[in-house]
Amino acid sequence: MSGAVGDRTSRGPVTSSWLSFTGLMVCVAGIFNVLDGLAALLKRDYYQVTASRLLFFDYTAWGVIWLILGIAQFVVGGAILARQPWAKAPGIALAALVIIAQFAFLNASPVWSIIVIAFCVLIIYGLVVSPAGSVAL
Repeated sequence: MSGAVGDRTSRGPVTSSWLSFTGLMVCVAGIFNVLDGLAALLKRDYYQVTASRLLFFDYTAWGVIWLILGIAQFVVGGAILARQPWAKAPGIALAALVIIAQFAFLNASPVWSIIVIAFCVLIIYGLVVSPAGSVAL
């Protein structure tokens, strides 16, 4: 059946529904991080601890970090959904950076951090197990 999902005999690249799902997850994680950044910049009393109890930096610095990482993740997620094969490596790198940063930020918002870490682990898995050279549907 020529042209079916995952068909290697068709002339185009191999398509992967798992990669489409992962691209969407990268976008959602990026939105989560942008929201985290906005909360850190605009509503500091949202968090459970004062800035002095954070492992590194203050809320302003974390706000900027989350905004940058979130926007970058959203762009990379869009690139994955737009069938750009180069987007896998930055997607993995950004997810790994977010995991490390969320562990450093864990004291401020433990439940939210664990949710974002779980998303990023799923993102890394989805980007690593997708077939080589595959693109989103």
